[in-house]
Amino acid sequence: MKGVNVEIMGQSLTVASDGGDDYVRELARAVDARIKEMRGGGTQSVSSIHLAILAALNFADELERLRLEHQALVERIEAMNKRLSAAIDGTSA
Repeated sequence: MKGVNVEIMGQSLTVASDGGDDYVRELARAVDARIKEMRGGGTQSVSSIHLAILAALNFADELERLRLEHQALVERIEAMNKRLSAAIDGTSA
């Protein structure tokens, strides 16, 4: 697996991924943009490592919220599927 060169916070990195070069570049752009956004939001005195950790926490929070939202949607679909199946079968769910 070959790597793709990306830049985050002015640091060049080589990242290997099964997702493809464009996908890795887009992820790196998203991370760099989030860090720049945080830096512009009054956290300029924060060290680079702290900014990277804060960005990681920010992405982790977003991921967890989306995971919970996804799970709630899956549960709603399963409940609707049961009701629909019961209606088709002529039974009550």
